[in-house]
Amino acid sequence: MASTAPVRRSDRVSLTLLLDASGTDSHGRAFTVPTRTLQIGAVVVLDCDLNADQQLHLKRKSPGESHREVDVRIVGQFGREKDGFLYGIEILPGQNDLWGVEFPPIATSEEAVARMLLECSYCRAREVVYLNELELRGFETNRGIARHCKACGVPSIWVQAPHEDEKKLTRARSRRDQKDTLPEGGEQRERQRMRMKTRLTACIRQAGADDELAVCEDISPIGMCFRSKRRFDADASIEVAVPYAPDSANIFLPARIIYSEEMPKAGLFRHGTEYRRRTGARGQ
Repeated sequence: MASTAPVRRSDRVSLTLLLDASGTDSHGRAFTVPTRTLQIGAVVVLDCDLNADQQLHLKRKSPGESHREVDVRIVGQFGREKDGFLYGIEILPGQNDLWGVEFPPIATSEEAVARMLLECSYCRAREVVYLNELELRGFETNRGIARHCKACGVPSIWVQAPHEDEKKLTRARSRRDQKDTLPEGGEQRERQRMRMKTRLTACIRQAGADDELAVCEDISPIGMCFRSKRRFDADASIEVAVPYAPDSANIFLPARIIYSEEMPKAGLFRHGTEYRRRTGARGQ
């Protein structure tokens, strides 16, 4: 059971994605029914009687992925679940990417101790990631890792990609409808409010001083808020790594302190930061 690039035979990703399937069954009856994947690029669950080599049209149901649709060939039937038959599928040549998952070159897996499907917590871009031992320990500690997102253009927190279900899709459609009604200039303000609440460990680095461990309270594509024992002056230049693990690889991103406020009862200071884009060589 094969699929087109980027899904390859060496990577079978068990993930539920919701789709609409349309075609003609083995009795010549036209249908349009919901379906789901068991393995992306390999197996779908479909409550229709189909023969090998029949063709179907599949379309993603997720609001942000509804532009993804392809024609596939039925490879064969391989069992049954309570909601339908299990069919192996093959995406026909020349079709678009249905899955929206980036796979790394096979050579990069040689030092891997784990393989995970991760997604950017901001833009939801998805990649199959090969983790070495240090990276896996960091993920185990923080339930996420910091890595560069090609779509966002900055390092971001990557977490395990969740399965799709109808409740999540309904909430996503509701958020999209609300976004469509934002007033002029509201989209940028909404983006700035897209802060994820966290309790991640952060490391704050400043020239001429020891590294400061801190707690990240929230984070977004444009900055983060942390609390620490040490006070950093407003407009100070720093570098931040979040999540941070002392025994793992970490990514430090240049940032600027936007504000600093005292938390008298806790004996701590809360800081807001804004990321600074690196300039210079590509990939920095």
